[in-house]
Amino acid sequence: MKIKTKELKKFLNKVAMTGEVLINACVLDFKEDGLNINVNCETKQARAVGVLKKEAFEKYDVIGKVGVNDFSKIIKILERFGDMIIVSKEGNLLTIKGDSKTVNIEVADENLLEEDVVPPKLEFADAFEIKAIKLDDIFKDVQMNTDAEIIITTEPKLVKFTNTGKFKFMHPITSEICKGGISCKFGKPLIDALSNLDGMLSVSVGDNYPMKVIEKGENSIVTLIVAPRQEE
Repeated sequence: MKIKTKELKKFLNKVAMTGEVLINACVLDFKEDGLNINVNCETKQARAVGVLKKEAFEKYDVIGKVGVNDFSKIIKILERFGDMIIVSKEGNLLTIKGDSKTVNIEVADENLLEEDVVPPKLEFADAFEIKAIKLDDIFKDVQMNTDAEIIITTEPKLVKFTNTGKFKFMHPITSEICKGGISCKFGKPLIDALSNLDGMLSVSVGDNYPMKVIEKGENSIVTLIVAPRQEE
């Protein structure tokens, strides 16, 4: 397979998430439609489902499932390569080849890695759209505090992001599809899960309910589900 390094790295970063919900191991499934990843983080606070379409590759091969450990380290390894890479699998080795160097990575037995392929059945009460750059601005304000809760409330055509802590910010966001009547709270895992997204986001929410965020790009679809903060 042949693909631009930047294209593959950006997709993997979005699925891997960060911080408390960082994905450490997963199965890369090279199917007919492209590279598929379907994984829960170890703490079960977030779930990532992603498809990097075969159209993103200059040359694409259906090689099936490849189990990987040290997922974040593999993404960092990609940063060591130039503009274009060739990816192949032979036996228990995943090979990444660039213009001037090659790395062989031992693959894990995909049967030993948890792969929950059945998505949870969730029914959401409201939805809105927001640009990832705006969400990043909200998160940076929230992080002026220590361990603050992010509170999301919806009104007709309006979403309000507020937070607990010493410095209480409020961000009103207009969204034509928002119906109103929802309030939900999230902690740091929400920031960790969504921080690598960079496009227009479709968000679904409910009262004290998980949040689902879908980012659709030209060559990829990433869906992230994040659990709400539970009252102790």
